Amino acid sequence: MIRRGGIVAALFCLGIGGVLGGCSKKNTQLELAQQEAAELREKNVELDTRLREKDNKIAELEGRIQATQAYQQPPAYQEPRNSGWNNPKPYTGGGSNETFTVSGDVLFDSGQTSLKAAAKKELDKIASKIKSNHAGASVRVEGYTDSDPIKKSKWGTNEALSKARADAVASYLSQKGVGDVSAVGMGSANPKATKAASRRVEIVVVH
Repeated sequence: MIRRGGIVAALFCLGIGGVLGGCSKKNTQLELAQQEAAELREKNVELDTRLREKDNKIAELEGRIQATQAYQQPPAYQEPRNSGWNNPKPYTGGGSNETFTVSGDVLFDSGQTSLKAAAKKELDKIASKIKSNHAGASVRVEGYTDSDPIKKSKWGTNEALSKARADAVASYLSQKGVGDVSAVGMGSANPKATKAASRRVEIVVVH
């Protein structure tokens, strides 16, 4: 009886141990599955973050492209109301006309309308050529600016600044003996390849 009882007890213990061992194994598998699920969730969060960053980057690049295209295609010039100008358009007539183009950076300091000393020397040469080669012709002075809006200047618009600069050049040419001189401000109309080239004064001899 003792032997049978011992065997029974042993078998009972083995059964309980197997059950407990099976439970322990299942608990370990459950923990691994939970850990794997947590890792997958972290990876999903990381992927979502990267996707949002890429979307933001794409939106930023598209905005830069649109801004660049807008700059390369400046808006058409519109004459401001109550400006007192009479249809300011560049002269396009034919005949033996001649145009002298002088850089605005050579003529004036930034945002200013007073002629530089070097500018006067350049205008003296042009005045001499006009009087020698185009005696009696009319002269039209066209002032131009770049497309940047004016921020720190008493001139409210580019058109006003370009008109004041054209007036300064026209007045100087008149002082040098060039007759029948008129001035017009074109603002940022008819831009050139660069902003520096766009800032200019064109002196058109009209026959």
